[in-house]
Amino acid sequence: MGKLKIKKNDVWIDMTPMSDVMVLLLTFFMLSANFVKNEVVKVVTPSSQTESKVPKSATLDIMIKPDTINKGTAQEAIIGRVFLGTDKVVTMENALDTLLTKDFTKYKKDFYNNNVKNEALWNTFKAETQIGMPLKDLASYLGKTHEEMVKDLKVAGVPLDSIDGGMSEFQYWVKALKAGYKKWYKEMTDEKNETLSASEKAELPTKLDICIKADKETPYSTFKLVINELQDIMESRYKLLTQYKKPVEEKGN
Repeated sequence: MGKLKIKKNDVWIDMTPMSDVMVLLLTFFMLSANFVKNEVVKVVTPSSQTESKVPKSATLDIMIKPDTINKGTAQEAIIGRVFLGTDKVVTMENALDTLLTKDFTKYKKDFYNNNVKNEALWNTFKAETQIGMPLKDLASYLGKTHEEMVKDLKVAGVPLDSIDGGMSEFQYWVKALKAGYKKWYKEMTDEKNETLSASEKAELPTKLDICIKADKETPYSTFKLVINELQDIMESRYKLLTQYKKPVEEKGN
């Protein structure tokens, strides 16, 4: 009896719809994701057992990095250097513009040429992930190479010293950053602004949340000084960032 031969046909699957779906998903995740900027100055936070999560956006990050001065001498000591950061570039830009046109006008000439922004310096500043230089040195710092900037930033910090008996640069920056976000928020939630939908506008945080991230080796004196500086400008609500440490389970007898 002869064998029945089954005719073999090539199977062809149209992958176009799947490719379209993949591209749409990739586009969605790219547009909706919050990209985390690389921090030049890093700190190792202490451990705790709290499970509260910090906001993913609209945060004013205060980082306190320990540093040893006069190393190898009798005056060797550990101090804390303070750095500021936020997830929105426009907030930093608004803050710097406010400081230069209101409280630190003597440095405005370093960033403006005949009332016209020095675009090179401003673009470099907007690319920064952390604020950690005194305003008097900020323009010259932004004009250096990337390697020089990283080196300088690791030994600098926002000054905490009072200026002529008034506020410190740190306090001016905190107030300016919060005002900078408030300005952006007002523009984005304006009824005439069609950039965001009504539901997206409703989900926007109304203000910056202050988050303090201190290295576990940071001297308490510096940490306490930062807290006092915040309280002096009526900022008494903040979050302390720590690493989660799973509690040890007790073994039964």
